Amino acid sequence: MKGKQQIVTIFFLATAFSGWSQIELGGEEEKPKAEIEEVKEIEDKRVKDGSTELYFVSNWSNTSRKLVINDGPFGDPLGQREFEGSLNKWSFGMGFRNKLSEHVSIQAGISYMRNGESYLFEETDTLFKYSTTYTYIGMPVKVLFTYGEELKFLAGGGLTPQLFSGYVQEQEWRDGVDATGKETIEEQNGYSSFVLSATVNIGVQYQFSDNMTILFMPEYRIQLTDSYVVTDSYNHFGRAFGFDLGLTYKL
Repeated sequence: MKGKQQIVTIFFLATAFSGWSQIELGGEEEKPKAEIEEVKEIEDKRVKDGSTELYFVSNWSNTSRKLVINDGPFGDPLGQREFEGSLNKWSFGMGFRNKLSEHVSIQAGISYMRNGESYLFEETDTLFKYSTTYTYIGMPVKVLFTYGEELKFLAGGGLTPQLFSGYVQEQEWRDGVDATGKETIEEQNGYSSFVLSATVNIGVQYQFSDNMTILFMPEYRIQLTDSYVVTDSYNHFGRAFGFDLGLTYKL
């Protein structure tokens, strides 16, 4: 009888241990599954709200200038340059944007920037016109305030250091005997190697896929420092009003 009781006791202990082991093993199987789902949720959120974006834009602007007589001993009257008008130019840029907080981002990059002015004098038998283009390599840095997710509104501005790259003036004329001519003037000397501009932006971007958005951002740019050397007859400050159009890619 005592032997039978020992057998029954061993049987119940074995059964209880087996059940407890199954429960513990079952718990270990559920834990990795929950962790995988949590990681996936975090990754999906990161894709949607990516804190870093690359941007690629082209910029169209109506550009002009503020031109004043140099106050120093080198100043001369403006002459025909008083009547210069605006010039439409395309520029291009790329860079990155990184979130500092939910609604604040910093943006930095490199740009191929152009601005200029034009002149036209025309009478019945006389024509003289030119367009002048100044080219710079710019490094814009901006702080942007953002709001929204799929459709995002952006507003902000910043500073753009610019390294002088080139000057080109395209001239065309016709005189009283219908003689015509054209000339291209390219110069590197007589211009400041470095200028600084300030920019103001406001615009929108629309997310059309998990990682891609299309961007439209009007911009006003004003040059803070003189384009010309200190010995020039004039002080020249570029102006531009236009828009960025491009794409961003969320990392």
